[in-house]
Amino acid sequence: MATSALTKQTTLADTVTLPALSPVALDSIRILAVVLLISASAQVSIPLPFTPVPLTGQTLGVIAGGLLLGAKRGLVATALYLLIGAIGLPVFAGGDSG
Repeated sequence: MATSALTKQTTLADTVTLPALSPVALDSIRILAVVLLISASAQVSIPLPFTPVPLTGQTLGVIAGGLLLGAKRGLVATALYLLIGAIGLPVFAGGDSG
């Protein structure tokens, strides 16, 4: 029975390969890159006059990470981002930490 190309889900990040790295190392680099993307996009903040909560690019970073990595690796990247912020690094919006 032949397998279809649709059975294996590939993401945009899967198209970039480095033959010198193992798949685990390559996935780790991809996840860390998305953590950096989320951290950088969280610093983009637009204050809204009718609410004290600003509009940030953090949501866009999380969605882009999910699109680039897929559901499982995107979840790992987002959880790592939250963990890094919870231990005290200033990665949340406005340079805040947990």
